[in-house]
Formats: sequence, C-alpha cells, structure tokens
Amino acid sequence: MLKKTVVLLSVITAFVSCVEEDYTIDNYPNPKRGGFRECGLLSAGLVCDPYETLSQSERYRINNQLINFVSQTEKRDSTDFCTKKGTDAMFVIMNSATQGFADGLRRHWSNIDSQCGRFGILVLSLDDRRIYASFDERSPIKMTPLQAIIATEEPNIQTGSYTSAVTNILKEAAASMVPQNVPTTKAPQTTTKSSTIPFSVASILMVSMLRYFN
Repeated sequence: MLKKTVVLLSVITAFVSCVEEDYTIDNYPNPKRGGFRECGLLSAGLVCDPYETLSQSERYRINNQLINFVSQTEKRDSTDFCTKKGTDAMFVIMNSATQGFADGLRRHWSNIDSQCGRFGILVLSLDDRRIYASFDERSPIKMTPLQAIIATEEPNIQTGSYTSAVTNILKEAAASMVPQNVPTTKAPQTTTKSSTIPFSVASILMVSMLRYFN
C-alpha cells in the first residue's frame, strides 16, 4: 500500500511539474522556423500562441497585420537597402513573461534579419496582462514612442481584447514613422483693378468745363 502511495505521489508531482513548466528562450517555438503547428498556425507565420489563448481567426488577423507592417515601415525614397527595408515583427504569447524575456527571445531569433536589424517582437504575458516590446536598436521603431503607444492600449489589454490591442499597436507604430503632411495655406490672391469709369467721367467733366469757359 505504501509503495503504491509513493508511486502515485511521484506521478502527481511529475504531472504538476510539467504543467507548471513554461517555455524558455531556448525552447520557445519559432513559427517561422518549423514550430508553427505548436504555435497554433496551419503554416509558417509570425504569431505563436501555444496556449490557444486566441481563436484561429484572431491569430491570422494579427498575422496579416504583421505582414502589412513590413510594407508599411518601408522607406521607399531611400537608396540604401537597409534603410529602405521594412521592419519584420512577430507576436508571441507566454504564461509569464518579462522585458528580459522579450529582449532575450528577440536576440535569440535575430538571424531573421541579421544584416539590417530590422526586426522586433511583441510578447503578451498572460499572468500580468502586459505586452512587452523589443526591437533591434538598428530598427526605425524606437522604444520610447512604442511604449507610449502600448500604454494607450492598456484598457484593451486588461479586458482581454488582445487582438484589437496588438493590431492597433502595429498600426500606430507604422503610422508614427510616416511624416505627416502639413497643409499649407495659400495666401489669398488679391488683384487691384484700376477703375476706368470714374476716370472717364472726370475727364468728360474737365473737357466740358474747359469748353464752357472758352
């Protein structure tokens, strides 16, 4: 009886340990490098949701926004390849993440764009309902403005509207790179027309007066 109890406790302990064990930087599945099925995708993509927090349609909505993000962050007027290139980004979900995890995972996957460094990652931490961002310092996406954008989506994040939050963050981050066209106000054109009618009347009166006195 005692032996059976020990075995049962060992099995329970092992099961609990497996449940509590979360992914690490080294073993987190990369949806672009063969881990897409574990990430909840049908093929290689840019989203990893191993806990199935989102529906499949939500994953692909975010995935499509990440694809658009690349073209939206291009600088087409530049002749330099790296400056012109758009920024690749990925979105992943963890039970419990930190800024250190986001930075570490981004560096771990840096070979996605080792040449130009146009790469970044957004990490959703489920435990504290926070989104941590990490972008290569060579990327045109700067952390201070990005963190301000993330802060504006705090209500969506806290209420579990993760898809809306992430898509809005990506849209705003891309829009922040585009110079805003400042409308120019044209000065109203004023034309001065000489009044020929009063001049003509005055001329006639003058001629008439001269004739009268002559």
